[in-house]
Amino acid sequence: MMGLLRRIAIGGVVSLVVVAGIVAAGLGALRLAAHIRETETAADAAPADGKFVDSGHGRIFVMDPGPAGGIPVVLFHGTAAWSGLWWRTTAALKNEGYRPIAPDLPPFGYSERQGGYTRSEQAARIDGMLTALGAGRAVVVGHSFGAGAALEYVLRHPDRTIGLVLVDAALGLTQAPSDAPEILDNRPLRELLVSATATNPLATHVLLSKLIYRKQAADDATLDILKAPMRVAGTTSHIADWLLYFAGSDRAALSSSRAEVARIAVPVAMIWGDRDDVTPLAQANDFRSLVPRASLKVLSDVGHIPQIEDPNVFNAALIAAIGGIVAADRAR
Repeated sequence: MMGLLRRIAIGGVVSLVVVAGIVAAGLGALRLAAHIRETETAADAAPADGKFVDSGHGRIFVMDPGPAGGIPVVLFHGTAAWSGLWWRTTAALKNEGYRPIAPDLPPFGYSERQGGYTRSEQAARIDGMLTALGAGRAVVVGHSFGAGAALEYVLRHPDRTIGLVLVDAALGLTQAPSDAPEILDNRPLRELLVSATATNPLATHVLLSKLIYRKQAADDATLDILKAPMRVAGTTSHIADWLLYFAGSDRAALSSSRAEVARIAVPVAMIWGDRDDVTPLAQANDFRSLVPRASLKVLSDVGHIPQIEDPNVFNAALIAAIGGIVAADRAR
């Protein structure tokens, strides 16, 4: 009997070693694939309908289709996205006479990846970009993780802000501050994780589907947009660095303080999908407990990314929210 148990135990250990080896080999292959794929400079890979702007904190890639005389509307994208994902929204805003300005927040998209990725650093980049563009006071729109940087910008630059629109915002205001897990201190491990997920074209459909309620929105056109920047050199390494900021709490950010958020002076509107299980609707209601005057538009049967799940309804809601903000600003 003891011999049998010993053979079973040894067999189990051998099986675990084999599985671990297979997993390690698979992750290593994905990291190698990322290294082989990420060969282009941002300047060569970036789409021709955007431009690079020196922000004083690195060159920012931005979609700025005009009209130059329209009220600026700055669109902060979410995790692993970039300015191109706003394409339907920028078209709708332009048709209404607004000036949509959609930057790539480093390390995503084509913007230069220098410095850190705290909310205050992202806000400084956007402020420098808007100054370089000669844009005046703007309506600021923040989606998902980009909402934190958008809120940070508004709190630090109220004089340059007409108002704020939060879209399924990931602000972290309902969570206790925490540090990134110690395991993420291992940079090679972070790169393996990122190469298997965020920068793995084979995983893009699966990851996007987990964020949205209307699964048909994960179509080929949208997937191609999300995958496009994966060709830029260093993408996996830079996102691995960003992961430390994402996994921990940005305690120094004004937008992380409930007291600071409650003092926001500009008009605020929120747009939220009722089927969002990434940043549930309860988080919008929590924000309203801090800023009771903030309006809230709930979209039916929509998940975490309304601008791709139901673009026509979302764009109409956004344009209405902006109109209300502009009117409130003029009445102040």
